[in-house]
Amino acid sequence: MKALGSDTSLEDVNRIMADIDTDSDGFISLEEFAGFCKGSSGGGDGDDGGMKELRDAFELYDLNKNGLISAKELHQILSQLGEKCSVEDCANMIKPVDSDGDGYVNFVEFKKMMSNNPSNSFRWRWF
Repeated sequence: MKALGSDTSLEDVNRIMADIDTDSDGFISLEEFAGFCKGSSGGGDGDDGGMKELRDAFELYDLNKNGLISAKELHQILSQLGEKCSVEDCANMIKPVDSDGDGYVNFVEFKKMMSNNPSNSFRWRWF
């Protein structure tokens, strides 16, 4: 969380993990994250179906705040999180989500990806 610029305390991170990590394996899977964003894990205090949390997650990746996630932005975040991948790898991660073919992920595409069937083989590493 610190690599992403958050000052969230360890106690808060542990509480969030306990809420989202429904199988208690120490990781947040795409299915668990999507469930959280849909509001099925008890997250959020509003009745927006997890849209605020989903928007917040999207904005973590949209570094230049232009409403689009580029391969370069994805690469930068994943690198900060210690992932070893190239910008080209990130572009390949974006392709299955990029329904309008512009080379970016917009919020509608991001939201669709997060609400897709969890058995899809495509996965992003969110945390």
